Amino acid sequence: MTEQLRRLAIYPDQPRLNIKAVMQQTGVHVSTLRVWEQRYGFPAPQRSAQGHRLYSERDVELIRWLRERVDEGMVISRAVELVREVVQHAAGPAPAPVADAPPAGDARLSAMRASLLAALLSLDIRQAHLITSTLATLFPVDVLLADLFQPILADVGERWMLGQISVAEEHMISAFVRQRLLALFETRAPFARGPRAVCLCVPGERHELGMLMFALLLQQRGWELLYLGQNVGLAGSAPFFARSAPALVVASVTLAEHLPGLIELARIIEPLQDHGLMLAYSGRIFEIHPELRRRMPGVYLGATLHEGVQRAQTLAEQLGTARAG
Repeated sequence: MTEQLRRLAIYPDQPRLNIKAVMQQTGVHVSTLRVWEQRYGFPAPQRSAQGHRLYSERDVELIRWLRERVDEGMVISRAVELVREVVQHAAGPAPAPVADAPPAGDARLSAMRASLLAALLSLDIRQAHLITSTLATLFPVDVLLADLFQPILADVGERWMLGQISVAEEHMISAFVRQRLLALFETRAPFARGPRAVCLCVPGERHELGMLMFALLLQQRGWELLYLGQNVGLAGSAPFFARSAPALVVASVTLAEHLPGLIELARIIEPLQDHGLMLAYSGRIFEIHPELRRRMPGVYLGATLHEGVQRAQTLAEQLGTARAG
């Protein structure tokens, strides 16, 4: 039980969810949250400029844990005491824990991002790894994705289109980012106690960095990930998908020529929907041609990582895939 709490305590501590969102994600009523706050000092939400309560992802996970312990018969005061002990231990003696890292727009992050890009362009991979490792200790995963890796990939893509760098350089930098994302899967892996997601790129699709980032964000929210990678062949895969249920199956499609792969995947998933499988998809092609969304099976997740994660959370509630820790 204590080990599970320690894993939950590493979730991002940035306050950004209102009390209604917390109620929807945890099943704990607003009135109960306020009673816990007044009587036991937990949760301890921060306040927005307008005075509204704001909660972090860590708060959500710990509130859900409290609800489960109370449902099992534990006295709430004892449950809160355990939470407080573990969170304080996780913070340690350091004056500034990771959860209190500078905001995404911090000048330090901007400067280090520029240094990372310069190191990559000069082929100084050792320095690039040192910079990235330093940033990974200062910022939560969502900030690393939104304010480090995504801007660098966009910059590199533009330089390639303008002929300023070669295909080899673009591939090298993309491979570096992929390597660091996979490392984050290991070093930031929380205790998987939520819904299950099967993430893949359809046959022929080799642009997987967006899917990797999406899967990483789901993992940080406690999802159990079955990550299949790029260019996934679907022949004979029906038994695998049947065994993976209940799950949200998420597919990525970048080019129109790969849409048949999404349709093929939908045909495999359709007879398994009664077992708890649901198909969702995303990809640049649906931003360029939004009319395709009406013709494709499954649920479109949105154009951004944030939209996709929020939509996935909603779909998980419909699936009822959350499992006890």
